[in-house]
Amino acid sequence: MLEFLNFTDAKSFVLQERFLYACGFSSHPNERMLQALLAVVKVKKLILEGPDSTKVESEVQMYLLALKNSLLPEAIPIFTKYAESEVGAYNTISLTALQRYDVNLMTNEVKLTVNRVYHQNRRIYEKNVRAAAADVILSSNPSYVEVKNLLLSIGNLPYEMNKYMLSKIQDILRFQLPASKVIQQAMKDMISHNYDRFAKVGSSSAYSGFMAQSADVTSTYSLDILYSGSGVLRRSNMNIYGASNGAMLHGLQVAIEAQGLESLIAATPDEGEEDLESFAGMSALLFDVQLRPVTFFKGYSDLMSKMFSMSGEPMNVVKGLILLTDHSEVIQLQSGLKASAEFQGGLAIDISGGMEVSLWYRESKTSVNNRGALVVTGNVTVDMDFMRAGVEVSFETEASLDFITTVQFSEYPFLVCMQMDKTTFPFSESVSKYESLSSGKSIASHKSKKQLVPGSEFPLHQENSNMCKRVFDSSW
Repeated sequence: MLEFLNFTDAKSFVLQERFLYACGFSSHPNERMLQALLAVVKVKKLILEGPDSTKVESEVQMYLLALKNSLLPEAIPIFTKYAESEVGAYNTISLTALQRYDVNLMTNEVKLTVNRVYHQNRRIYEKNVRAAAADVILSSNPSYVEVKNLLLSIGNLPYEMNKYMLSKIQDILRFQLPASKVIQQAMKDMISHNYDRFAKVGSSSAYSGFMAQSADVTSTYSLDILYSGSGVLRRSNMNIYGASNGAMLHGLQVAIEAQGLESLIAATPDEGEEDLESFAGMSALLFDVQLRPVTFFKGYSDLMSKMFSMSGEPMNVVKGLILLTDHSEVIQLQSGLKASAEFQGGLAIDISGGMEVSLWYRESKTSVNNRGALVVTGNVTVDMDFMRAGVEVSFETEASLDFITTVQFSEYPFLVCMQMDKTTFPFSESVSKYESLSSGKSIASHKSKKQLVPGSEFPLHQENSNMCKRVFDSSW
């Protein structure tokens, strides 16, 4: 397979990419195969030296994304270096990559660098870069001093950044995330916690909630959205996590970033963002695997052509079939008999997103659409000389989760409404039991259940609910 793919041939990158995705999503990763892959193309050496080997921005981003997926400890100094780069895309990739590492690998040098970026000690950074730096600080066992400095910065930040940081702090406290204790300690100081700082207004927000809770599994979601001072989207970030028996899986992340759109509504860009090129794009992370980003448009001319040719259809980010589990084992029973068990589970997934801007209606919409279908089958059989008995089970469902942000900039302050909807979805399960004798006589029974699970809209903060009411009242 590796000889056929020929990783030295750049023309075969589509097949190579699909093969690497298959390795990343494999239910039974083969260590020997991965070692052979590393030996053939010298991947580790290539991606570690890659960012400094080229000056082409797209190639540097490619290497940084590869390092982000690898989670190599040796890549931390590289991310630390590029976190302070003069290119905003390098900053964002590096900071979001550092957030994925184990807290124990966050050295003092890394923390000092991230704090320098947030507080702009050496130069001015874009707001979404500073927001990413704040996320790293708050998720890496922050010290009392780090948290206090973050709190003291609220009120001195750009308009929407103030609101975003305030929402972030309140969300950590409400959801009782690990940093909540040290934040509570720092907030006892009235200089850092007072009405002047904590009464900031704006449309940006950060919110976390539960999707499902049971004795064995907990699923949570988070929605972070940051706007520019003129009300134009800068970054939206949706995450879904699963936790079970102390283990955590980052199931899904879909991020949309936009910049340089202030000229469309004759607005003034924020500090440090005056010369940004018009751009909008989306990136996704699926089961802890970073996928290739998608660009909606880049450059003012491309933006204008897309605006006049937009069909409203979302752009596909990833579509495919994933084998989630393929398990087989023989269980020794206490009676001396052996039971054979086999389980298989597959997932079909389709993630797409889009961004629309209407100058006529003075409205913009961003949408992230997640579609998925899950099938799990299993059987357990016991074979004896004179008899065979078994149970077969199956489970099927398909679901849809949509995240839509609507911004109306016909008045000031702008009206912003966020919606996270789960549509009604079918659910079916079946159980079959059978027994057969060597004489040919057999007995079988079958039970099945089908039902529709009603859709719902996931709750966000009360300010968003009030704003959505105004948006939809004004649209009628």
